[in-house]
Amino acid sequence: MFLALLGLSYLFAWAPATVVAQHAQGATISREYTIKAGYLYNFGLYVRWPEEAFVSEDAPFVIGVLGVDPFGATLDQVAAVKRIGDRRIVVRRFDSLDQYRPCHILFVAKTTSVEEHFEAIRRLRATHVLLVGERPAFAHRGGTINFVLENNKIRFEVNQSAAQRGDLKISAKLLQLAQLVEQNNDIRLSGGTSSRTPKPGIPEAR
Repeated sequence: MFLALLGLSYLFAWAPATVVAQHAQGATISREYTIKAGYLYNFGLYVRWPEEAFVSEDAPFVIGVLGVDPFGATLDQVAAVKRIGDRRIVVRRFDSLDQYRPCHILFVAKTTSVEEHFEAIRRLRATHVLLVGERPAFAHRGGTINFVLENNKIRFEVNQSAAQRGDLKISAKLLQLAQLVEQNNDIRLSGGTSSRTPKPGIPEAR
């Protein structure tokens, strides 16, 4: 089921996240971010945005990156050949939230400061933005989706309450692949990609 659901990213999802790959310009990028780029694309396919999230019927689907972009040319390559429904994909990059323009998915890179992580959650929590991070506790603190490492594989957590605040409807199929987490502002937001051992019975968000 996992392979059928994730389409593009199935090519990468079961490979070790620490493998390094070459992109077209010759620079090295971590396989981790090739996998994560595939996930971002698939999140666009398996999350439904309200009509008012798009300014027109032919408006593009926008994926944003906040902070130092770890993807190299990968997201641009996806955008060049893939679509979300009938919409073309546009990639935007922001050095800081001061530069932010509306997106449908915003990936907050782990190089972004803890303060700016909190500000992104605070500023965008009531908007139609799928807020995706990679720091431990990002989803617990109000992000929508957070990437985690389990046995050197990329997995993801989902905060359904955060999705509901933005009127985002996440496919049941996607939720089956996720670790569901509840809002918990007492958990410390720390640096780096979260690494964890799978635990059964993680409660669903209220």
